[in-house]
Amino acid sequence: MTHAATVMFNIGATKAGTTWLYRYLSAHPDCYLRSVKELHYFDALDRDDCDWQIERFSKMRDAEKSAGGSADCQALMDLLGREGEDTDGYLAYLNDGREGQNLVGDATPGYALLSGERFAKMAAIAPDVRFIYILRDPVSRFWSHVRMRAGRRDLAAASVQKWSNRIFWRVARGQKFQGILERGDYRAVLEKLRQAVDPSRLLVLFYEDLFNNKTVARICEFLGISMCRADFSARYNDGPKANMSANQLALAQGWLADQYDYVRTHFGPLPDAWQANMVRAKA
Repeated sequence: MTHAATVMFNIGATKAGTTWLYRYLSAHPDCYLRSVKELHYFDALDRDDCDWQIERFSKMRDAEKSAGGSADCQALMDLLGREGEDTDGYLAYLNDGREGQNLVGDATPGYALLSGERFAKMAAIAPDVRFIYILRDPVSRFWSHVRMRAGRRDLAAASVQKWSNRIFWRVARGQKFQGILERGDYRAVLEKLRQAVDPSRLLVLFYEDLFNNKTVARICEFLGISMCRADFSARYNDGPKANMSANQLALAQGWLADQYDYVRTHFGPLPDAWQANMVRAKA
C-alpha cells in the first residue's frame, strides 16, 4: 500500500439502498471493500454482543462458497474475538488485500443506532473518514422493513402478509420490535451525526434520488473517487410483497409525521414520494 485510504462508513438507513451502493462501490476500481457487507464491529463492541456476531459470521463462513468470502468471515470473527477494542486491527481488516485503491469501507446500517460519542470516535479512526446516510420516505422505509422481517419467518405470500400485519400491530402496541421504528428515526441519527462529524465529511442522500448519474457523481466526488457507470436496473433485497391497509397507512403516517417535518426543515426540499405522505400526515 502506497498511501492511506479514505475510510467510508455507510450507516444506513435500513432498507434505503445501502446494498445497492455497496455493490456499486465494491465493483469500482478506486474502492476496496471486503466481501462481508455489514461488519457490525462497533455495535458489537458497544452492546457487548461480540459472541452473537461471531456465531452469525460463523454460519456465513460455512455457507460461503468462495474461498475469499470464507476467509473474510473468518478474519472478522478473529477480530471480534479479541479482548477489548482493537482499532488498528479493524483498520488492518479493512485494508488487508488492498492494492492501492483510494477507499475502504464498512456498510452497516445498524451503526445508525450508535451513540454520538461512538460516531466521534469513528470519525477520528483515520486521517480521512467520511459518512454516508441515505434517507427513504419514512412510511415506505418502515413498511419495507416490516416486510423484510416478515419474510424471514416465511416466504409464502399469505404468510408474509399475515406476519407483516402481526409485526405492524406489535409496533402499534408500543413494542420495540427489532428496532423497526428506531432504524427510521432520522431526527435522532442525524442530530448525533451533525454534532459528532465535520459537515464536510457527512453526505446525506435521498433514496428516491439515488438511482441516477447526478447522484452517483455526487457520491464519487464526496468520496474522492472517479465517476464510473452504475447499473440502475439492479435491485437488491427488495423483500416479499405485502400490502398496508388504509388504517395501517394512516397510523404509520401519524407516527412518522415528525420525521417528515425534521428532514424537510434541515434537508429539504423533499422528493415527491415524501411530499404525498407528508401532506396526508399533516391533514
